[in-house]
Amino acid sequence: MDQGKARDFWKTMMNHEAELCAVLDAAPTDHGLQEGLQRIGRVVQTLRDAAADIDPLLTVEVDQVPAEDSTVLRIAVSCNHDPDGIEAVQALVAAAPAMPPRIQVCAFAPPTPKEMASELASLEILGEEVPLQRVRFMVEPSATAPGTFDVACFVPEAAVTAMDPQGVPGALVADILLNMGIGELRVMTRVSSIGIAVTDQPPPEAVQAWDLVEIIDSAPAH
Repeated sequence: MDQGKARDFWKTMMNHEAELCAVLDAAPTDHGLQEGLQRIGRVVQTLRDAAADIDPLLTVEVDQVPAEDSTVLRIAVSCNHDPDGIEAVQALVAAAPAMPPRIQVCAFAPPTPKEMASELASLEILGEEVPLQRVRFMVEPSATAPGTFDVACFVPEAAVTAMDPQGVPGALVADILLNMGIGELRVMTRVSSIGIAVTDQPPPEAVQAWDLVEIIDSAPAH
């Protein structure tokens, strides 16, 4: 990795600290909130452009997350779920300087916290409301790739969209929920295959995506 470009990336981020953190203090009814969000959008795009200049696989996601009794801004360096970008993500995050108290930096898009997920009744996908409780998963150790898992996903009919990758019914929702549940790095390194079934009656032993973390982490990686 070009260390000069990495330093420039983090310098750019620190130069925009005030703009990034301003949204943390804005109430939903604030007159300037929308303008602030637009400014943050421009900053995020600047960071994404800088990351892509370091490595085309790199990108950046910015969101607000709870931390103790406050909210912080999380900057996740990601590689668009391409395993070839794992080392670049790790190298860029390793080059990060000490962060201000209200900003967190992490490598890869992490799982959505389970407590936050429990408050979500459904997920809107392309105008359709998909009940989260009805999207279920099962995993078993892969017989061909030690340390990884074969994943079975059961989705309701509402999860089938015209945008499903490779024309596999329900694949878009399955991918979104799996990444929300176990995070980008586990999807890239601990999942060998994903099978999808469209059904309103998943096996009773099937669980939500967030419950897979403990199962996956309890098995050694190779």
